[in-house]
Amino acid sequence: MKRKRKEQRPRIYTSKKMKSKTQTELLEEMILEILIRLPVKSILRFKSVSKAWCAMISDPLFIRTHLLHSASKSNQNPSLLISPHALDSVIKGEKWPTTFSTQIRFYQWQSASPSVAKFLLAKDFQGEFSSVCQFVHCDGLVLLPTNTKVYLFNPATRDTLTLPENNPNKIPVPPDVCLPAGLGLDPSTGRYKVVRAFYRSIDPLTDVFHMGMQVYTIGDTAASWRDTPTDPPYPVVEWTTPKSVKGQIFWVIDIYNMKLRPPHCLLRLNLEDETFGTTCLPDSLDPALDEAFMLDVMHGDICLTASSSAKPGPQPQLIWALVHEDGMSSRWEQRYSICTSQVGRPMALLTTDILMWYSRRHLYRHCLHTSELTNLVKMDDLRYQRRRAGTFESAGQNIFFFNVMSYMESLVRLTA
Repeated sequence: MKRKRKEQRPRIYTSKKMKSKTQTELLEEMILEILIRLPVKSILRFKSVSKAWCAMISDPLFIRTHLLHSASKSNQNPSLLISPHALDSVIKGEKWPTTFSTQIRFYQWQSASPSVAKFLLAKDFQGEFSSVCQFVHCDGLVLLPTNTKVYLFNPATRDTLTLPENNPNKIPVPPDVCLPAGLGLDPSTGRYKVVRAFYRSIDPLTDVFHMGMQVYTIGDTAASWRDTPTDPPYPVVEWTTPKSVKGQIFWVIDIYNMKLRPPHCLLRLNLEDETFGTTCLPDSLDPALDEAFMLDVMHGDICLTASSSAKPGPQPQLIWALVHEDGMSSRWEQRYSICTSQVGRPMALLTTDILMWYSRRHLYRHCLHTSELTNLVKMDDLRYQRRRAGTFESAGQNIFFFNVMSYMESLVRLTA
């Protein structure tokens, strides 16, 4: 009697070469998934592992992927970038000091270690400027406008770029004036652009200024400052920091430097074609009656913070987010109402009901349900890490103000 042959499963024959290739591809994918989750400092060390690793880490696609992961991580665990600005001396009567120290320092603060600020970068520009403005942050890059030059930093990679010196002003300006400048990504090219305003002319009868705008493209080997195709239709506020989201830079219009009634809107610059437009303000906000409002970016949305000065005493500070913008209409959503006399600005949303609030050198936790304001830390009292790990110092003496902003690490390069 014949035995039945045992059925065998069909074999899949794979060549050694194909098997090796599959394993290599899987290994590369695993390495990629691990690397994008690491801090920048660790990733930069791994560039020396091999030429292949160096090429992968330097690839623009990897840099963009790491940036997206870093943005997601910063939403879950926000961190701040802190830079203390000291004065070398004090000159009485100055509207804004012209004696700022030219040493720029960057520290990172996270809620996990609330009493410590981690050292990132320090650089002394040895007298190249005498006055500084508020920093501008975009995708881990930090822009510093001064009264002479414009500087760009990546604190995580410790790269620094000094933009070409060029004074575009066509009329004399005081020595303490820093031209308002913005920084944003042109999505059509993947390059970052620095945009700054300048004074083109002044009406001798009304003293009203006419402004122009200049653009500098980062990473373009032939880049130079150049004027936008057309001048902005409205002047912008000198000391208000512009903000960028989704290929647009938003500016606050200087309503006190206009002949006619100011428009109820923000000025907007499209970074792709460098044309200007406007974005309507919330209907309930009247710039002519309210205090000057500030712009911020939270979770990828442009936000506006303002407090009413129409009534005496503490007023709620309202925070709107721009939720729709199509070039023809704008829709704002009022997200938060901060019931406090501490005029300030939002830094980040820690949880669904806890907002991080910065005001007058203090960082607070604000409970949106109870309106309770809890002091987290004062900038002057932080322990600032020195270059050598494990050693700390105070912020220093004669600190005039602190540049404090929401921050995320990135590998974005400053050169081609």
